[in-house]
Amino acid sequence: MTPGTSLRRRCFARIVSTGHWRSRANTPWVLKGYNLMRLWKIGGLLCLLGCAHAAEEPPPRDPSRATAHYTVTIFDNFGGATVRVCFEGASVRELVPVGDSVGRALRGAWVEGETLDTPRGRILLRQPSRASCVDYETRFGTPTFRASDSSAAIVSQTQWLWRPEPFPHELDASVRFVLPADGQVSLPWPRSDAIYFPEQSAFFTSVYGVFGSFDRQSFSVASTNVDIARLGSRPADDDTRRWLGRAVQATASLGGRFPRDRVHFIVVPMQSQGQQVVFGMVRRGGGSSIVLVPSPDATVEELEGDWVAVHELSHLWLPRLYAGDRWISEGIATYLQEVLRARCGLQSNERAWTRLQEGFERGRRSGTGRQLASESRDMNRTGAYHRVYWAGAAFALETDVLLRKNSDDEMTLLRAISDAQRVWGSEARPVGASVLLKALQEASGAGFIEELGEKYAARAEFPNIPYVDSPEYREIRARITSSAHEACGVSAESSR
Repeated sequence: MTPGTSLRRRCFARIVSTGHWRSRANTPWVLKGYNLMRLWKIGGLLCLLGCAHAAEEPPPRDPSRATAHYTVTIFDNFGGATVRVCFEGASVRELVPVGDSVGRALRGAWVEGETLDTPRGRILLRQPSRASCVDYETRFGTPTFRASDSSAAIVSQTQWLWRPEPFPHELDASVRFVLPADGQVSLPWPRSDAIYFPEQSAFFTSVYGVFGSFDRQSFSVASTNVDIARLGSRPADDDTRRWLGRAVQATASLGGRFPRDRVHFIVVPMQSQGQQVVFGMVRRGGGSSIVLVPSPDATVEELEGDWVAVHELSHLWLPRLYAGDRWISEGIATYLQEVLRARCGLQSNERAWTRLQEGFERGRRSGTGRQLASESRDMNRTGAYHRVYWAGAAFALETDVLLRKNSDDEMTLLRAISDAQRVWGSEARPVGASVLLKALQEASGAGFIEELGEKYAARAEFPNIPYVDSPEYREIRARITSSAHEACGVSAESSR
């Protein structure tokens, strides 16, 4: 997967290991049968992303907390940056990159013109200091990606943000950008005027920023602020708003609200044959940001009917999980993408159950015959995506059916997820499956969810799923995908 050391190759490997490459069969892409160079092109695209926010009030300053003020000067060619960071109230021994692999991008570091040692991309200070400024230079790699009809570049904050170590228990951070003439910046962080105020998760988990010239949109829907950075001229503003507004509304219908105060989209059109949305990826480093790669030829009706946006948004109801547990989060998101779209009129009930049944059949034919947790941990290497995603969706369906049967529909998986969400909130760092399973069990009052999850994780065979076609479950299927138009915010402006 990584035959060279270029930025694009390294990025492609990273995206395959963390993102969602999907075909219309609703599973990550498999390299066999596709043009490898085309995938590398998309990989180059996604190495570079973020959010456009309306100005907000700056957070109140607590003089007892440590501060870090970053000034990031982006090169004219968007190929790198010089950074000055000044600390107050924190005893800093070194600066470290958010990800170890990006340490290679560091080109040097200085304090008052004196060169500092930078082993393995870490910036070592001469002595711990509670008030000092450090300068460093980093490169984003070449070639930087440009969308075909946009001059903007998409860059992970891991390419320019080094964090202090030891990391303060409480840190107030601000970031100011100096950009080339007429340049813009977009990140999923709160901001006031030209200053961004990243949450602490931005120092530990990747997210993306957009630099350059691009289209920006902001609006409110389902009680959340939606910000869009769109590279390229299509889909048009009105179509983009309609597509993503409906997707947010459908996802919010799970619990009568959207699980985040704001969500940021980066829309990067790319030609694709027969695919409305080629790719989707969610990132949470300091804010919720979703990358979507639609076909510029897709109609707004086709975009609204596509599953990718709802799938990625559904992840924001759930915590990030470790690799061996991703079968649960990917499976629940796969289940929700079908159920929520049917409830909100973005596809028919019949189509939703057909897609679930077809997905289970693909899952049954996939995999290496190992336990589901092992398949989940190694799926980027083995390609067992169908098995992982659809076995997880089977767990979600079985849990939903049992909750409804045992409570006369008083408790559902959707309600349990909504109630359990308070346990992990907006935490961006990963947790184990036990956290999710325990929270769902306690929120639902059901005693079987933890045990059922453990059984699924240990299974080497694909589960038997009678719920999708057995006459015995016809009524409960109808209730699962019954219309929820009021909760979905369907209006006269909606396409369906």
